[in-house]
Amino acid sequence: MEAHVDRASCEAREATYSFLSHMFLEEVTEEFLARLAERPPRLEGELGRFVAELPSADLASVRTEAAAEFAALLLNMSADPVFPYESVYTSAERLLMQKARDEVLADYRSSGFERAGDLNVPEDHVAIEFEFMARLCRKELDAASAGDDAAADAAHEAQRAFARDHLLTWVPQLCDDLERRAKLGLYRGLAETTRQFLEFEREELALA
Repeated sequence: MEAHVDRASCEAREATYSFLSHMFLEEVTEEFLARLAERPPRLEGELGRFVAELPSADLASVRTEAAAEFAALLLNMSADPVFPYESVYTSAERLLMQKARDEVLADYRSSGFERAGDLNVPEDHVAIEFEFMARLCRKELDAASAGDDAAADAAHEAQRAFARDHLLTWVPQLCDDLERRAKLGLYRGLAETTRQFLEFEREELALA
């Protein structure tokens, strides 16, 4: 018997976390922009306006501008970058590889999570934390399909704990910094959308 889980909500949350992880970790490609232009998702705010303009835009130029901004803001290739690492936002010295990195690594190991790919970034990068949350959503769904109530509940509780102890303590400030410094609607919109999604998560996971 399948455990009781709101599958539609959990699947939507998994997809959102996966999307946000990708957007914070890698530059957008021209193929990605073309898919957005062809089948635009229902988005509001700055990101919605950016996507709405894609069908009439020169996608190669948009991609070049987006890649330059991604590098400037998230790859430390400017005088005023954003550092997408929990340690920077939660340590007094604002340094990499601090206590937060050790804590999230322990959470990953306790859940059997190994990050995808071979990018050499610290484990408390926002994209890795989002990927972890997506994986926990999938664990909850798989456990529910198998009728394992205890495992589904454990995966859900792991989501609550990680969002409470990590994501909600620093990602909103990261979004504020990104929104202030970004020039393109893509990354201003990413910041806005991420902040709104985490507020939804606060309610969805009963952390309000």
